[in-house]
Amino acid sequence: MDNCLLPPGLALLGFLVLLPMTIPWGQLGKDSWLGGTHCVACLAPPAGSVLYHLFMCHQGGSPVYTRLLALDMCGVCLVNTLGALPIIHCTLACRPWLRPAALVGYTMLSGVAGWRALTAPSTSARLRAFGWQAGARLLVFGARGVGLGSGAPGSLPCYLRMDALALLGGLVNVARLPERWGPGRFDYWGNSHQIMHLLSVGSILQLHAGVVPDLLWAAHHACPPD
Repeated sequence: MDNCLLPPGLALLGFLVLLPMTIPWGQLGKDSWLGGTHCVACLAPPAGSVLYHLFMCHQGGSPVYTRLLALDMCGVCLVNTLGALPIIHCTLACRPWLRPAALVGYTMLSGVAGWRALTAPSTSARLRAFGWQAGARLLVFGARGVGLGSGAPGSLPCYLRMDALALLGGLVNVARLPERWGPGRFDYWGNSHQIMHLLSVGSILQLHAGVVPDLLWAAHHACPPD
């Protein structure tokens, strides 16, 4: 069995059980669709990784590998796209004229980033493909940080840790650390791909820790009159 299957496999099982239980569906009101969007975003990366690693023992050559890699990348694309929609929705909760444009604009940007990631020729190129999405999220975080956006008070630090962990995981995977320092010593355990998976799980947990209070805040917050 591929040892890299273990982290995303355990994460997928845990998320399937715990995510629906930790979202207060009854309190979200008209924003309950964002709870579903958030669940899909959190489940997509481990699901894609499980499929990728589960069938890595195939004998179908490059065409099969390319399809499996595309499934894995689709999971990353979905968490980068769907995962940010509740954040944008809550940050611009009191700016109804700007919120739809921001949601549509980010979705379109995500489509371009996803296509570039799926067609990227290397791991580093795939990481760079998501840079525009990360930049857009940083703009949203900055708007919230300086008071131009809104949201639950404790959510912004969770989102910053989320992106920091995701970036660190991507850099570790691209740099092939620590196996670059000790070839052969990390073939089974402790290699960069496993570390990347663990950091990705931590990133998703930070996303969840920020989105749930954000959605509750948006459901009960009354915006001041213009």
